[in-house]
Amino acid sequence: MRSAKKTILLAVMLAVLFQGGGGLAKTDFAEDLAGTSWRLVQIMSMDDATYTPDDRSRYTLMFKADGSVQIRADCNRGKGSWTSAERSALTFGRIAATRALCPPDSLHDRYLAQFPWVRSYVLQDGNLFLATMADGSIVEFEPAPLAATVYGEEIRTADAEEMQAEVLTRLVDEYAKQLGVVASDGEIDAFVSTMQRGKRAAGFTAEENLTPEETAQAAQMQRDMGRAMIRQWKLNKALYDQYGGRIIFQQFGPEPLDAYRRYLEERKAAGDFEILDKTMAEKFWRYFTDDSLHSFYESGGEEEARVFSTAPWE
Repeated sequence: MRSAKKTILLAVMLAVLFQGGGGLAKTDFAEDLAGTSWRLVQIMSMDDATYTPDDRSRYTLMFKADGSVQIRADCNRGKGSWTSAERSALTFGRIAATRALCPPDSLHDRYLAQFPWVRSYVLQDGNLFLATMADGSIVEFEPAPLAATVYGEEIRTADAEEMQAEVLTRLVDEYAKQLGVVASDGEIDAFVSTMQRGKRAAGFTAEENLTPEETAQAAQMQRDMGRAMIRQWKLNKALYDQYGGRIIFQQFGPEPLDAYRRYLEERKAAGDFEILDKTMAEKFWRYFTDDSLHSFYESGGEEEARVFSTAPWE
């Protein structure tokens, strides 16, 4: 027999979903979800079985205001999209997730399996409840704890890596905005041309067999990649020019580690951000203070001097 709690929640969801209110824009329905973060309480299935995580902080859900969603499913992470087109309606796009092997008792697979079937949601007593189609499951979340603030905005998450990414993104975006750091069309054209020359030199010819539609998609992906990498290089150069210090090797290019640390210390002293969770704060700062985590360019060497002297797309 279905539990009373599940029956009540389904009734509430159906009542709200069919109250009408059609014709409003997506943002009219998304305001109560956009920018919120949650952690899993339980999954109540159709046969009334209940699945609860051993550690709620390892199963998270973040709704970004741009329509994207970030998910942690135990030892894996996923990204996708979300849409709320009608009152209390909710659907998720395809979730692309890593596929690490989690412990045998993990809820990783069961948790990720819910999202393609979600069709509605309700907020009740501070918690979020997602309902899947055909009365399949009710997935309950509680608000993620307050981990940090940036420019007065709250960041709620139980995930240290997620918190670090959110803090850095907001601070660096503001820095870029103040300096007017953007990638121009001409710079992106040069980046794509350099990339294509490199592919031809390496004998890479797979793109020659693409359909016109696939060719257009590949071209857009190259431009998006160029835009992101050019912007990041310019940001790194601006930070290095302003704060100096040592430079480390990174997969997507050199990174002025000391400059980032000095900038963050400056912003922290100014009260622009604060990390409220002590454990998360220690993990956040360790990246910038523990030299054993990095490989450095030789200080004062020729290679270090060339890092930001010439743009890599030129």
